[in-house]
Amino acid sequence: MKSPGFRCVRLAGLLMLGAFPAALTAGPLSFADAWQRLQQTNPALQAARTEVERRTAERTAARSLRQPQIDLTASQTWIDQPIVIDLDPIRQAMLKLHPTVPSVAIPPFVTTVQGETFLKSQLTAVWPLYAGGRIDAAQRAGLAGEAEAQAALRQAENTLFADLVRRYYGLQLARTAQATRTVVLAGVEEHLRQAVRLEEEGFINRAERLHADVARAEARRERQKADRLVEIAGIALAGLLADEAAPAPDSPLFVVTSPLEPVQHFVAVGAAHQPVLDVLAARRAQAAEGIKAELGRLRPEVYLFGAKELNRGDLTLLDPDWAAGIGVRFPLWDRSDRPSRLRAARAVERRVGYLEADTRRGLRTLVEKTHREVVTAQEQFATLNETLVLARENLRVRQLAFQEGQSTSLEVIDAQLALARVETERAAAANDFVVALAALLEACGEPARFAAYEARAEERISP
Repeated sequence: MKSPGFRCVRLAGLLMLGAFPAALTAGPLSFADAWQRLQQTNPALQAARTEVERRTAERTAARSLRQPQIDLTASQTWIDQPIVIDLDPIRQAMLKLHPTVPSVAIPPFVTTVQGETFLKSQLTAVWPLYAGGRIDAAQRAGLAGEAEAQAALRQAENTLFADLVRRYYGLQLARTAQATRTVVLAGVEEHLRQAVRLEEEGFINRAERLHADVARAEARRERQKADRLVEIAGIALAGLLADEAAPAPDSPLFVVTSPLEPVQHFVAVGAAHQPVLDVLAARRAQAAEGIKAELGRLRPEVYLFGAKELNRGDLTLLDPDWAAGIGVRFPLWDRSDRPSRLRAARAVERRVGYLEADTRRGLRTLVEKTHREVVTAQEQFATLNETLVLARENLRVRQLAFQEGQSTSLEVIDAQLALARVETERAAAANDFVVALAALLEACGEPARFAAYEARAEERISP
């Protein structure tokens, strides 16, 4: 139990903390609000969302591959001379065979097929019926590409969430250490006042009072160092949130002291929900569709076609007004080297498979490592909780003994510094727990569960 003197010293320290702000700060900001703001303003997330929009548009565009392609073409042409059909020798032969028939009775056998200038305007349509499976492959690849972009967005969110945890609670840890150092400074200054009074009354010698002077100087130095650390952590958080001034976190550090789920649970969750695995699965699906598309290049294409002439005035005797039919196309040789393209597509699929296997092993190792770090932080916090009780009692006893002349100034200062060290290490252990928990949930692909762990926390530490 804390003594009345200790409570007064801590109250004085907190008042001093309010009197010496470390830097320009914005208003209080909860972790949930910080995360919501970050989701709305972070450029990396906005870029990932834009990529999702692009892939969605590409997937939608792939739906139209089965529709007919309709083109309107027009061309104005000039040639050197008209194209004619001249059958005048036949006419002359007919006149010789029938001399009694006047020549004006037989029309000339000369017909203009195409004038020197002509305009052609056509409406054409091609409707694919069979493309060797390439259309289906392109549509499924579009779906897989959209799934990849969505998984990449979740992955970016998870990474950013863990980064926010480190910076937000890192600032909270710095502010807690600052408050502790402020309380220590207030306590040392109160001890110095008592030492000066006892020296004047002759209860202690000058050396004892000098110990208190040195301790106050050291306490001031540590408080200034804590102020700078708060400024640095505030700058880091403000930079992440794109704020001009550092916000004041009001979500405390926390520790779940009850046992977490076993590591096998988190391994199974990670295998099912880790977005990086979803990214690789989508890439594997796209690689498989790429193989099918290359195989389709080795098969014939079947299509319907049609054409309608819009400028009938310039049609020749041989040109139809409209035409329709069915066609088959099978390239025997092209410059793309289809067998090599097929081998390349299969190599892509194998590469993605190897990456996926390696990523699964790496994620399992990461989950086991971060789970161990969470448990270690819990153990450290529990041990420091016990030590904190002893350190507070030790300071109380030393202060009372000093007032009665039964303890030295150095012993009181050592007890006060020991208490500050334990409080700082306890807050650091809580921060280690929070950061390790965020890393564990990131590895599992479920950072949204962070709020549930925060809600069930048994221990909380605020500045």
